[in-house]
Amino acid sequence: MSETASPDMNVIKRIIGVFTSPRLTFEAVRERPGWVVPLIILVLIGLAMLALMGPVIMKEQMGRQVEMMQDRGMSQNQIDQAMERGAKIGNIMMYVFGVIGPVVAFLISAAVWLFVCNVLLGGAAKYAQMLGVVVYQAFIATLGGLIKLPIILSRETLNVHFSLATFMSESGKETFIYKLLSKVELFNVWGIIVLCIGIAVIGRHDIKKVWPPVVGIFVLWYLATSAFGGMFGM
Repeated sequence: MSETASPDMNVIKRIIGVFTSPRLTFEAVRERPGWVVPLIILVLIGLAMLALMGPVIMKEQMGRQVEMMQDRGMSQNQIDQAMERGAKIGNIMMYVFGVIGPVVAFLISAAVWLFVCNVLLGGAAKYAQMLGVVVYQAFIATLGGLIKLPIILSRETLNVHFSLATFMSESGKETFIYKLLSKVELFNVWGIIVLCIGIAVIGRHDIKKVWPPVVGIFVLWYLATSAFGGMFGM
């Protein structure tokens, strides 16, 4: 007898199911999206990670700002004053964006994938269902972040990833190819696979029909952001 999904599957079972049985999990999401509680959990985990990584984040941000101000020919006194002002609001804004950023990202990405599901692929999914998919799928990346966390803290750098870029030299970190390879990492690829399953389930599509546009959009996004990062040293 085959296992079937229950719309009453609780949040914990759904979170676990994203890793162990994504199709069943998204069948439950299709019947009852239930995205609010997992979104709150993701935000709380993100805030906890920010609290731990705060010094590393501020150090890297301040370092880039100092370089930019030096390039503009500012004096050391001007730089010190600017850094002092920046430090006062930096921590506050980090937490503000730590809450607002993920929420906005989920709302936008759900709209994008709903367009793909319904307009490009001819489905009939609802926005709440797609929002449920992108929120639960985000636990893949969150697991990756939690695994990277102790490495980030020990090395005092955010430049930690599980990709082919790891094998490149330090001198190549500002290049386009490095930034592109760093995005094609284990948890990103895993997340894309799970997202394809979710779109297929709620749109009632064959997954063979779903993955080409989804992967194509990610490839374009990675190329664009890698090129932008290479141009501006981000």
